[in-house]
Amino acid sequence: MTRINLLVAKVVLLGVCILCISPGTLRAEETTVSVTAYTLTECYHNKGKTASGEMVRPGIVAVSRDLERKGFKLGTRIAISGMGTFIVKDRTSPKNRGNIDIYMLSHEQAIKFGRQKFVLVENPDGLKSLSSKAKYVCVLD
Repeated sequence: MTRINLLVAKVVLLGVCILCISPGTLRAEETTVSVTAYTLTECYHNKGKTASGEMVRPGIVAVSRDLERKGFKLGTRIAISGMGTFIVKDRTSPKNRGNIDIYMLSHEQAIKFGRQKFVLVENPDGLKSLSSKAKYVCVLD
């Protein structure tokens, strides 16, 4: 009788572990990213040239290398709620993690924007599950 109880306990524990690490559970978690702003002042060591070789301009964002590995490759179009559509053309410093940096024309604009948290949505279909007030970043292509 004791062996049967022990076997049942092991099976139940295994089932709980499988449920905890199932892909459905992982998808339910929201990934947040920090969105900041930069200007020509911050990137002047490269004389305004982005990682793609283009000069910085409005409509360009830089992404951290961990986001680049997740699919935010150079040339990817993204939408940032309340801000518009941007193209990934640059990379942030290697020390940054989970960061998107929007190019802005003035230092004052960048300071005013500050650091904000946004929900990362991997495809446009995922926007349906967000509340209308949610701040999001969505990969468009």
